[in-house]
Amino acid sequence: MKNSLGINKILVIIIIVLAVFFISRLMGIGPFKAKSGDEVLGSMEEVAEKVTEMLDDGKEGKLTIYIGDMEEEELTGINFYLDTLKGNVTDIKTMPQSPGKTKVELNVNRSDSIYVLDSILDNKPIPEDKTNAIKLENKVREILDKNITDTMSAFDKELALHDYIVNNCRYGFFNDGSEWEYSAYGALVEGKAVCSGYAAAFDLLLKCAGLESRFVVGYAESSQRRIDDSNGEESKRSTLKADNHAWNQVKIDGIWYNVDTIWDDPVGTKDMLSHMYFNIDDELMSMTHEWDEEDYEKCDSMGANYYSKTGTDFHSGAEMEAYANHFFTTGKKDFECKISGFEVNNDTLQFMFNINGVNSVGYSVSEMGDYKILFIDVK
Repeated sequence: MKNSLGINKILVIIIIVLAVFFISRLMGIGPFKAKSGDEVLGSMEEVAEKVTEMLDDGKEGKLTIYIGDMEEEELTGINFYLDTLKGNVTDIKTMPQSPGKTKVELNVNRSDSIYVLDSILDNKPIPEDKTNAIKLENKVREILDKNITDTMSAFDKELALHDYIVNNCRYGFFNDGSEWEYSAYGALVEGKAVCSGYAAAFDLLLKCAGLESRFVVGYAESSQRRIDDSNGEESKRSTLKADNHAWNQVKIDGIWYNVDTIWDDPVGTKDMLSHMYFNIDDELMSMTHEWDEEDYEKCDSMGANYYSKTGTDFHSGAEMEAYANHFFTTGKKDFECKISGFEVNNDTLQFMFNINGVNSVGYSVSEMGDYKILFIDVK
């Protein structure tokens, strides 16, 4: 009888210990909680969080994680989910462990931009072996020296840096394992990047110029705009699936705005700079973009929108005509403005041919709801 009672007590203790063990593992608390490296991650957001934690700790090198309910191929897009101003991932290796569990080794790299920020803002020397960071620093200082002055307003600094990136970077991949397309280095030194590279470059330049900014990760429509062709026939934008995307938020005079440099890259048949996505609010941005708004700043103003600040927000054809008559007599060839309350077609633009030196006129209209932007170029 005594032996039976002893065995029962042991079984009860074992059951209690096992219960504590599984609850601890399941809830992530207590003495038996899973180590961070043993956690099974189920989304790219969770993977990105682990990489970001490592970068925020100032570390780089190999990171080992485990993934579960997700496709291994998704990992190749990890840099779309990262603030590449901080760093990126290369050399991804996967090792299946069991059904539903795969071991992954990632090579996490601190970005060249971090060293540049430390150097420009805090006078912290860049290590001699960080040759790309040194190249990037030289390029950033060159851009700031040529485009930014102490007397410029925050808006004017933002505009100058926005226009520099759009005019000097093209969309593309390197396909050499460098992952430069996701970085400020690719955008500014090599002149080529994808959306996150554009956003990382803009973020770096803004911060170095003394402005507050944030790198935003989300999704955007595959087809960016609806554009009228030159004969006034409207080309309807097709609804396509959203792609991974990155852009910026910028603080101007105490107010946050959304900016998308890559969607402001040239549109139409001519390389024409756009400012359609320069300082817009969340309501307008959400027509084509999607993001976890609670994770970022609230943008509820259009006060520093490009067209409002530059006096190119027109509410009648007469206003637009008066401005264009003066604008094109200065010899300029490209013009953009916001229009509301009137339509633009071949007839409304006939006045352009009375301007000295204008021989041909091309135009397009991009729109998001009531937000309509007219682009005109002349020869």
